[in-house]
Amino acid sequence: MTKGKPVLLRRVLWSLIVLDLLAIVGMRVGVSTLSTEINWVIIMTIYLTISLLFWILQDHKNKFIKVTTIILMLFTFFFGMSAGSIGALGTAFILGEYEAKMSKKIATSLTYTEFTLGNALNDYKGKRIEIAKKIAFFPVLQYLIVKKEYYDINAYAHELNVDYSQDKNILILSTWNNKDSENKLFPDTIVVK
Repeated sequence: MTKGKPVLLRRVLWSLIVLDLLAIVGMRVGVSTLSTEINWVIIMTIYLTISLLFWILQDHKNKFIKVTTIILMLFTFFFGMSAGSIGALGTAFILGEYEAKMSKKIATSLTYTEFTLGNALNDYKGKRIEIAKKIAFFPVLQYLIVKKEYYDINAYAHELNVDYSQDKNILILSTWNNKDSENKLFPDTIVVK
């Protein structure tokens, strides 16, 4: 399809490189899309870019570049197949810390997301919460405004109650004591700017 069309290959490659750079910068500064699935697809384009780069460089005229590319290609794809062979359960164990346990809109432009800390191999018995704000002029993107980690057994063992006061821009996190419904455990107040 693209054989004999180096201009098209270069355009696709440069488009992917730009997308990858935007994704990396976005991760570093806390900007993401509103959809977790789209975020994962954008991150996976890094692998696609590397594969396309290998595909282009394997036909290079310089023997050193050609041989190095083929060796790197074999290593990369062997690693990918090995990692893929651990299956969905292994992948879920490894990525458990990065998958949101709960996410909800607390205001028209704010999203509250809750993660458990650790995965199947190392469980820290804690939670990480993130509050992101939608970018007004580009409503499919959001930026991180608050990120906190809690290493508290009460926060870990129970789902957190989230109360947001728009008047005061205050988020109150708490969980209830199962034995005494009058007492809240683990209270925390976060000022949302």
